[in-house]
Amino acid sequence: MMKRIGEARICKGCWQQMHVPIPLRGPLSLPFRVVGIRPSQMNPNLCTICELMFERVMKRRAIEIDATILFADIRSYTTLAQAMEPAELSRLLNFFYDECAAAIWQQDGLLNKVIGDAVLAIFNFPIRHADHARKALTAARDIQERCTERCKRELVGYGLDASELGVGIGIDSGLTTFGEFGHAHTDFTAIGSVVNLAARLQSLAAPGQILMSARAWQTSAGEGDDAERRQIVVKGFDTPQVVYAC
Repeated sequence: MMKRIGEARICKGCWQQMHVPIPLRGPLSLPFRVVGIRPSQMNPNLCTICELMFERVMKRRAIEIDATILFADIRSYTTLAQAMEPAELSRLLNFFYDECAAAIWQQDGLLNKVIGDAVLAIFNFPIRHADHARKALTAARDIQERCTERCKRELVGYGLDASELGVGIGIDSGLTTFGEFGHAHTDFTAIGSVVNLAARLQSLAAPGQILMSARAWQTSAGEGDDAERRQIVVKGFDTPQVVYAC
């Protein structure tokens, strides 16, 4: 089990939104666990109440939120999956998921999904931050720092050049719909054009690269930040998109 640095003693989401101190750890948390209130699997500093706050408090299955969406995945994964033994592949994915989780949680994001070799993270819900795009960029840079060199070092022996190995990341910000979708099978996630663009940018990112939409970059860039401005054609979008590669 990965050691989680800086775990909160109370739910940060419930405290921020309702000023209710829900214990997450220690003896005071035991009565809450009996009734099903426990740390969220998407962020251990949140509880299972606040991750569904929109339904339990607002009485809605979905809400519109201003959020930043981050997708990250391992480049050349299909080739690696064919070349590696199952145990080696499992070790790679466990490492990748754990390092992404640590980077995302440190910035108060939700690790909403793992999809094969990719992760989907959401920033600004339920813990709100005015600089959520900046937090997503910080998490993305942390993921690259944690993963890129190890990927190159351990995976270069599988018939791939080092330039083909690493993690690609895409980020977009804006209004998106977050909630529970479906009835026979329920999916708890975010949907909309912001999610779609972040996913497309991730698929276009080179190993070790972060591609951010113009709106995400404009709200995240700080003094001294540098990125290459590009205009690219993105599948599913009618006009070329201005993006920043960093």
